Amino acid sequence: MTETMNGVLFILIGSLGVGFAALILRADPHRHDNRTFFVLGLLDATMALYRGTAVLSGYEIAETSVLLPCATIAPFLGWATLEFAWSFPYNRPLPWRLRVPLVAATVVTSIVLVVDRDRASHASNAFFFIPATVFMISFQVRNLRRLEGDRLGMKLVVAALMMRWITANVVYSLYGHVSVDTWGSILWLESSVVVLLSFVMIGMGIVRSNLFTMRSALGELAIEAAFFLAGLGLTALALYGALEVRMRYPVLGLALLLIASLIPLLVFAITNWLRPRVEAGVDPRRAKRRELLHEAMASETGDPAKMVELATRTLTAISDGGTVRFLPVPALAAEDRAALAGGTRRDPTSLLVPVCTGAQLHGALEIHRGVLDRETVLAAELLADRLASACELRRLAGELEEKSRLAALGSFAAAIAHDIRTPLTSVQMNVQMLRRKVQLPPDDMEHFDIALEELRHLDDHVKELLDYAKPLALHRETVELKDVADDAARTIEPLLGERKQTLARAHGDDVPPVAVDPQRLRQVLWNLLDNAAKASPEGATIELRTRRDGERAAIDIVDHGAGIAAADLARIFEPFFTTRPDGTGLGLAICQKVVRGHGGDIVVRSRPTEGSTFTIVLPAQPAQAAASPAA
Repeated sequence: MTETMNGVLFILIGSLGVGFAALILRADPHRHDNRTFFVLGLLDATMALYRGTAVLSGYEIAETSVLLPCATIAPFLGWATLEFAWSFPYNRPLPWRLRVPLVAATVVTSIVLVVDRDRASHASNAFFFIPATVFMISFQVRNLRRLEGDRLGMKLVVAALMMRWITANVVYSLYGHVSVDTWGSILWLESSVVVLLSFVMIGMGIVRSNLFTMRSALGELAIEAAFFLAGLGLTALALYGALEVRMRYPVLGLALLLIASLIPLLVFAITNWLRPRVEAGVDPRRAKRRELLHEAMASETGDPAKMVELATRTLTAISDGGTVRFLPVPALAAEDRAALAGGTRRDPTSLLVPVCTGAQLHGALEIHRGVLDRETVLAAELLADRLASACELRRLAGELEEKSRLAALGSFAAAIAHDIRTPLTSVQMNVQMLRRKVQLPPDDMEHFDIALEELRHLDDHVKELLDYAKPLALHRETVELKDVADDAARTIEPLLGERKQTLARAHGDDVPPVAVDPQRLRQVLWNLLDNAAKASPEGATIELRTRRDGERAAIDIVDHGAGIAAADLARIFEPFFTTRPDGTGLGLAICQKVVRGHGGDIVVRSRPTEGSTFTIVLPAQPAQAAASPAA
């Protein structure tokens, strides 16, 4: 009778372990510490279930046949515990510099224990389990010291892990030094009472830190454990019955065994069907959240305004009357924007959930007062994701509309430019011919010069329009970047001399060769240098530098002019955007088009009154390809 009770107790402990593991994982499957605890819990639960099954089958808990599988799992349990101790509650993975030796030690210890359990017991304890315990405690104590705010949940986890592993080390250190019966009794206490208590303490610590309410946590734990235990019991009963039938009727018994193997799938399906109904009685708030969220998620709306209204109404109901509002980015304080980069921000009276797509922050959902438990947080984060999708969809639609408008405008401008280029050339030629033929005083001849200069400006604008509109054709060559930069510098230096400006050149020694269209790249550099000259005062120095940028090559054009206003910085590469009265707004757009056509990019850093730096980054030519012409 005692053995039966012990076996049932182990199976109950294993079921609770599975329930706790599932509870934490379902809370937030994306957190690394939650996933690690799930693995840790399953390993511990597996050992408890195996011990329970073995005891019910008539084995003693201290027999080698029972200890050996548990000894094989124990090092992996140590690995999972160290991963969890490092991660919780900061949700960070164990660095590979620590993980690699830990994995190696885990595998070696497991193999050694399998090969010779009796002789390796004390050695594995001294060289793996005791050091692992020391590292685990140091990781958790360090995390505890760095944690701010409510630290009770963290303290529970630290205490549980310390108790669990110190106790285990003491028990296994006694192996061989006391009688088998005494050691079996001590092992039973460690693997049942201590494991169960550590499950409860760790689970409650994570439950507290992950914003569960106690009723919600206990309710979900009871549901998960009950469903698992029911599935385990039904499967075991079906297998036992099928085996009994097979002894008398082999064919029928085999068919029943196949049917019994499908029982876990049947239990899983029934569990999913029953879960909402059971939750409604055990945890009404969770059931209410599920119902309201199902209604909200079923609403197909891409309008951010309607999504804000839906989220506000849903969260008001879930938080039991909390004040809910959406705060766009301009309405957020600077410290709030910085804090939201790390995710949801919570204090005792309010909740601030970021509405963001990647690094793009659209705003935040704020809930003030009401019930700010785990159900409210999960609902707010889910609705924030839906709202972020609606905001991003609206932004992308706006960008698409703007690009379509610019494309239509560009096509129209290119057509007009093409139509006026021939008569424009004719006008230039006729003005030049008239200037040579007429005999007028110098003051009057000056009007011809002005007309020709304006016609040249107009011809340049027409060329820019056509250059931007037509497809980009590149004739690549493998060249040294400094050679192209020096060619562009020689063509611009006379113009800089007229403005009493100087050009300072600097080339890195390790700049890799690039495969580019030299003429096109010279055009880009000339335009950027000309812009730098126009932005700089008389006597200023403009810098032209080539350098290595990781595995790429880069060119910097630096001026010390007035800089670019912050409001204009994001738009300078837009077609037709210009701040100069005589510009078309196509120069930088063409530069960007050419550089991106080479597989590179062009970026700008600028501050008012401090000048600007335009950087062209190009992919380096692979070493073999760069060397092949010489070969």
